[in-house]
Amino acid sequence: MQKDYSRMEKFKRLFKLYYLKVMRINASPHNIAMGVACGVFGGCFPVIPGLPLQTVIAVVMAFITRSSKIAAAIATWVSNPFNWLLFYYVQFKIGTFFLPIDIAFDPAAWQVSDFMDIGWQGVSILIFGGVVLGIPLSIISYFIALFFVRRYRRRKTLRMLARRKKL
Repeated sequence: MQKDYSRMEKFKRLFKLYYLKVMRINASPHNIAMGVACGVFGGCFPVIPGLPLQTVIAVVMAFITRSSKIAAAIATWVSNPFNWLLFYYVQFKIGTFFLPIDIAFDPAAWQVSDFMDIGWQGVSILIFGGVVLGIPLSIISYFIALFFVRRYRRRKTLRMLARRKKL
């Protein structure tokens, strides 16, 4: 008999699954946190249909920093179909603030089908905005991931010690 879950429950279960996958990676907390930071940085780049740009950037950065490639690939999901419009809007605003490119593009009314219409200038704005957005977010995510990995492992160790005392 299979349970019928609501969408929010499904999302919570999926989030917990990926959380546990990251926590159970056999690497040091620093390596996992660096992998998460690389993934968040890669996830801040725009999603280009047919090109896994985010994952490629995250895994290449994880190779360069010698951190967890699995954590990097999983953490790219910081940018997902539910928040792409928000990411694109912020990236576009940051990119147009720094780059002197004038383009008629309204990210608030944007649809996935419009992506190919913005051209290389629009993609350049989004990529530059993604780099500027990705730097502080990846630094913050490093410290958050480091805290959670250490806490998870500390709790796991305490549970194991408590089981041994009962035996």
